[in-house]
Amino acid sequence: MNKERIKNWVLVGLVLLSFGLTMQLWLSVPIERIVPGDQAFSGQDSEEIYDLSSFVLPQWMVVNFGGQSHTKLIKDSSSQGFFDEVYAGISEIMEYIFAGGQNITFTEASGDEWAAARESKSIEVEYAWTFDTAIFSELFGGGANRESIPMAGIKGLTVTLGGNRAVYFKDGIRDTIYKLELPESHQELGRLVNRLEEQDPVKYWTLKEIGYSDDNSFYVPLDMSSFNLPVGTAEKELDTSAQAVLDAQASSFFSDMSVVRKITEMDGSVIYTDSQTALLRIDSTGFLEYMVYSYAAGDKNRADINSAIEAALKFISVHGGIPGQLYLQEAREVEENGLRGHLLRFNYAYNGLPFFRKGGLKSSAIEVTVVEGKVVRYTRNVHHVTRARIVQKPLLYPVKAADVVAEATSGPGGTKSLPAIKDMYLGYCIDMKGAKDHQVYPVWYIETGEGAFIVDAYEGRLVE
Repeated sequence: MNKERIKNWVLVGLVLLSFGLTMQLWLSVPIERIVPGDQAFSGQDSEEIYDLSSFVLPQWMVVNFGGQSHTKLIKDSSSQGFFDEVYAGISEIMEYIFAGGQNITFTEASGDEWAAARESKSIEVEYAWTFDTAIFSELFGGGANRESIPMAGIKGLTVTLGGNRAVYFKDGIRDTIYKLELPESHQELGRLVNRLEEQDPVKYWTLKEIGYSDDNSFYVPLDMSSFNLPVGTAEKELDTSAQAVLDAQASSFFSDMSVVRKITEMDGSVIYTDSQTALLRIDSTGFLEYMVYSYAAGDKNRADINSAIEAALKFISVHGGIPGQLYLQEAREVEENGLRGHLLRFNYAYNGLPFFRKGGLKSSAIEVTVVEGKVVRYTRNVHHVTRARIVQKPLLYPVKAADVVAEATSGPGGTKSLPAIKDMYLGYCIDMKGAKDHQVYPVWYIETGEGAFIVDAYEGRLVE
């Protein structure tokens, strides 16, 4: 009898073990290693000169096949390289415009005309920020000054692929749509889109098209079964218990460490300062902040946006290194001590999806303030994924994720209603739990008129 019971328990254990191994496989590699290297943009190596095209990339692109048939391309494994091919075609058009194409004439277009262009066979390109046109001039025109280009900043563009080929630019600074007729030479994109349609990619619809709301400004997937995003654990880049590592990091900020004082605070944070020029603080969460006390006017010739980006990237490279899949999230003018400067906010991604930190949705992984060619403030909070687990189940459908937000914001016993959604897309959340290992999992990012929310894309719970 006892032998039979032992045999039964052994069989049960084997079944549970088999089930567990079937449902999830733990990998001691970063998430991006799961994706083929040519499918994930890797940022830039530590070099003296940086290619801005590695950091100023679209947040996403939508290919409209015509009618209610769209697919969304991001820098992930599911795009199968089409993102790079499509953006290469878009880049050729941008080079034609910014590198000195002949007979280029822009006209203002109405919102209705732009909406009609988006609904036709076309390609939409959306950037994370309304970037100064000077950045695109540097990227695609070698810095040439094109007085014929009316846009002050570019948030996105739409290229039509029908009979009358045109490109529509969304100027987020002037809140204006500009239109440019394209020559017949730009036809390769149409053939590429036809080839993509033959691959039967995941279809995306607007919330208006699926009858959820009147919003048609962004797209959500209709089928989540093809998304297989891993979850995992990550370690903070800097650990205050590793004093030797912190000292080595500090030495890159100060030219003479013999005059630097080191202070350890009650909460474990470590401060380095020379009491005259700068201060470096690293807290127990791994957050690093460097500040210059005072500074005189620098090189006014280095006060333009492109020089600021170059200075920021060089500084990041020397002080911590450039994380994989780093991208420029925001670039705007600021004033520091009466001097003109720029704030550059960078984020990084895995599998093409941006990272969010629980408790800091609006914060960036890296922020650099540059004043006339000199970095005067630098913050950094980066995590490295050490293990990844593949989950064999589909992600939460976007409408279900929206319902989670509606239920949470309605309150106990209240009528469930969701404020107008401004944006919605997949990302990764770093949950700052545990002293060393932190949870990393895919989430739905939902921005409404009342604020931003993230929903666990597997468990269907409101994270923040």
